[in-house]
Amino acid sequence: MSKTLYRPENTILRSQLRRARETAGLTQVDLSDAIGKSQTFVSDVERGVRRLDTVELWEICRAMGLDLTAFVAEFQAAIETSRTTKPRKAKSTGLPRRRS
Repeated sequence: MSKTLYRPENTILRSQLRRARETAGLTQVDLSDAIGKSQTFVSDVERGVRRLDTVELWEICRAMGLDLTAFVAEFQAAIETSRTTKPRKAKSTGLPRRRS
């Protein structure tokens, strides 16, 4: 299993966090002040350089005026949607490919 920083689900989470911050009308500096962290911390999270633990995610959601449970439900729905819209690999039949 690949590290979570490099999984597509992490890209979805980072996009969702940034979109939520922008929707809340907050800059990275505003959010960092609200959670007591540096602007670099917020930037690193949004760029995928740093992972969040559950408490950090809860603090960020709270600072943006979001319910953690609703945020996670939206994240879950986004993952499920992304998985159903991706093209699937063809199953191998074990036979050599035909050339046209």
